[in-house]
Amino acid sequence: MVDVKDSVVRLYVKRFVIPRALIFDRPGFVDFKISGKTTVNLRQLLLPESFFVALEKQLVTEFGAEGEQTLYSIGKRFGYSFALNGRFENIKDHPGEAVKDWVMIASKFVEGTYASNISQETDVKNKTVKYELKNFVVCRKLGYDFFLATAGAAGIIAWILQDIKIEGHMYDSLFKGSDQFCKVTCAPVDVLSKQFKEQVYSETQVDDLLEDASTYRSFNTEVDIQYKKSFESYLNAKLFSYSEGIIVYKQKERFFLMEVSGMYLLEKGMKNEKMKKILFDCAFRIGQELFPEIDKRRLLEVMELLSALGWGEVLVLSSGEKLKVIINYFPWTKFYKEIDFLMIGGFLSGLCSRVYGKEIILKKPKVDVSKGHLALLFEGAE
Repeated sequence: MVDVKDSVVRLYVKRFVIPRALIFDRPGFVDFKISGKTTVNLRQLLLPESFFVALEKQLVTEFGAEGEQTLYSIGKRFGYSFALNGRFENIKDHPGEAVKDWVMIASKFVEGTYASNISQETDVKNKTVKYELKNFVVCRKLGYDFFLATAGAAGIIAWILQDIKIEGHMYDSLFKGSDQFCKVTCAPVDVLSKQFKEQVYSETQVDDLLEDASTYRSFNTEVDIQYKKSFESYLNAKLFSYSEGIIVYKQKERFFLMEVSGMYLLEKGMKNEKMKKILFDCAFRIGQELFPEIDKRRLLEVMELLSALGWGEVLVLSSGEKLKVIINYFPWTKFYKEIDFLMIGGFLSGLCSRVYGKEIILKKPKVDVSKGHLALLFEGAE
C-alpha cells in the first residue's frame, strides 16, 4: 500500500494520496488516480456548487420521496463507479483492520475539495463507517444532501468493504456559527433501518458501471489544445482561491471536483422528462449567473476558463445568424450515447443568453468520436 503520510499531491496542500494523484496543470484536462493499481487517469470536472444546490432542492420540493430516491440512486451509483473505476483498494486487498487505511485515504481525497474536514470511524466487523462532515458542499446550504454526501459516501464504502447492500443515512445536520456539520452513517441497510426511524433509501444496481480501461484511456488521453491556461494557471492568478478543502471563484462561487461519470449518471438517472427539464433549467440559470462580467468581447476568455475546468477544448463560432459551441476532447465514458448532455448544454445556453442579451437555447449536440476523442457540437440561433 502507498505510504500515506509521505505522499504529496500538488493539489494546493499535502493530501493523503499518491504523488501526482491529481493533475491540474494541463489545459483542458483535470485528471486523477488514487491507486497505484491502475494506469488510468479518470477525468474530472470542476463544477459550481450552486447548480447542485438548485437541482437537489427543486427535485426534492417537486417530487418529494421520489426525488430523494432518484438523487440517492444516482449518488450511490456515482460513488461506486468512482471507486470501482478509480481502482480504489478494498477489503480484498487489505483484509481485516488494514482496510481502515483505505477508508481514510478515500475520505481525505474527497475532503480535498468537498469539505473543510471529514472525520470517520470504521467498524470493519459490522461493516459500518460513521462520518462527521464539516462544510460539505450542498449540505452546508440545504441542511441535507441525498446525492453526494449521503449516497456518494455509501457507494464508495460499498466498494471498499465489498458489500453492495451498504447504504448511507444522514442525520444531526446543524449549524454552528458560520460552519455547518452533519453526520452520515454507512452500514448494511438492515442495520440502518433499525437505527433510524426516517426513510433509508437503497440502490444495488451497479453491474453496468465498469469501464474498459483501454478504451477509456484511449478516448481520454491528454493532448495539447489551443489554449495555454490550466486550472493551475487560474489558481496562481488568484481567480480561484483554495483554503481548507474549499475552492472559491472570485470570492463568491464555490466549486468542487466531480469525477466525470457523475455528470453522465446524473442525466441518465433522471426518471422522466420533467426531471430532465429541471436538470437543464437549473444549469441554464447558473450559466446566466456565473460570469456576469463577461460580454461578447470577452466570450473567448470564458471558453478558455471552461477548458481549464476540465471540459477539454471549448470553442465558440458566430456567423451572425447561427451560434456554434464546439467542445473537443470532452471527457468520455461508455454512456456517451445514452445522454443528451443536458447539464453542459443548459449551462452554455444560459451563458450565451446572458452574453447576447436574448434567450439562446442550444440544441442537443452532434456527437463525434471518429477522431479518437469525444467532440460535441452545440448549435443555436444567435
